[in-house]
Amino acid sequence: MARVARHTMRAVPLEGAERTHAAILLAAGASQRMGSPKALLAWRGTTLLAYTVGQLRAAGVDQLVVVLGLAHEQIRQQVPELHGATVALNLDEASGRSGSIRIGASALPDEVGRVLVQSVDQPCSAAVLKALYAADATVAVPTFEGRRGHPVCFSGSVLSELRQVSEETEGLRAVVRRHPVTMVAVTDAWVTWNLNDPQTYADAVRSI
Repeated sequence: MARVARHTMRAVPLEGAERTHAAILLAAGASQRMGSPKALLAWRGTTLLAYTVGQLRAAGVDQLVVVLGLAHEQIRQQVPELHGATVALNLDEASGRSGSIRIGASALPDEVGRVLVQSVDQPCSAAVLKALYAADATVAVPTFEGRRGHPVCFSGSVLSELRQVSEETEGLRAVVRRHPVTMVAVTDAWVTWNLNDPQTYADAVRSI
């Protein structure tokens, strides 16, 4: 059964909430193809999770929710960079990515300006994240050489929809389809990567 456990108090509405940048970082997957938690993979001198948290903070995130799964104890021990973030748990692997998005969105305050949804196996730079937050769009999607990528950034007005996504209704894709999408061209090929198996991860490490 999915549940939420917090290491910080639930955020209260901030003054100037329409300018508040929030992020939901998804790191609860079983990592079956990888064989070990993706969050703890080595990446640019640290772990993949620590790197991603650092880039989100460098991009000016005000409210950060990190959703962990069954490996949460191991991850928290090895990633001190989680300090100061809201840590939420999705212990129901069957609920999938949508279950983690629902949990992460529910851990955010109602009044946020922008909400970025990012998976830990889809790293990108703070520059890309800043561009998405600055897009001032209902839905902002990065593109590299014409290819759509990730993460996706939403207006805070969509938060209630994120709290209701489900795998049965195509999850985040269904939310994106319901709204106008602004494409944000970037020069970072990382936005098209998915580090979801050992070969893809090894290829990515060689290219950075």
